[in-house]
Amino acid sequence: MECINPEIQSPLNLSSKDKFILVLTLPQALRELKSQDPLLDVEYLQMTVYGSVVPDTSVPPIEVRYGGQSTNFSSYSRPNYAPLTVNFMIDNEFKNYYILWKWLAILNDPRESLYKGPNKRADQYNTEYQTNFVIQAMNEYNGISMEFHYYNAFITGLKGISYSYKDSELAETSAEFTFGQLDIVKPIK
Repeated sequence: MECINPEIQSPLNLSSKDKFILVLTLPQALRELKSQDPLLDVEYLQMTVYGSVVPDTSVPPIEVRYGGQSTNFSSYSRPNYAPLTVNFMIDNEFKNYYILWKWLAILNDPRESLYKGPNKRADQYNTEYQTNFVIQAMNEYNGISMEFHYYNAFITGLKGISYSYKDSELAETSAEFTFGQLDIVKPIK
């Protein structure tokens, strides 16, 4: 059978689960601390992630009853997304872990238990601790196949690190993020 549509792909042309990169713009509250902490003097944090789940997305229907029957219409709204957990390898200087730790420390200082952002105001209108980030899915040639854009995101959890002198595995952990919006973008080639 002749292939008429070039967009139809082979069943062997599949994506891999081990080729994802997270690129995170540091939030304003963290960037303003770079004069006090040289490890925060970066604009972006880029790390290879080996485990994450793109959250479920839905636009639920609304059931409208009329007479003895009912019909469905779109609600035109989305429920809140579940938090995103990202598994990653810790770099040899622990810089990626440190930056995420400092981000959590802004939200609640480990010594004083207070919000420590530059604005010093912890209310619903303060968004200096939020940022946007992208998880890029890479193809077999390390080109970007798809991008998952997360908006108004902030860290809500950072898992611990297991140490062992008997284990030669790479150090790994995970971070949890809450976000407001998700968009999927196919890069133009």
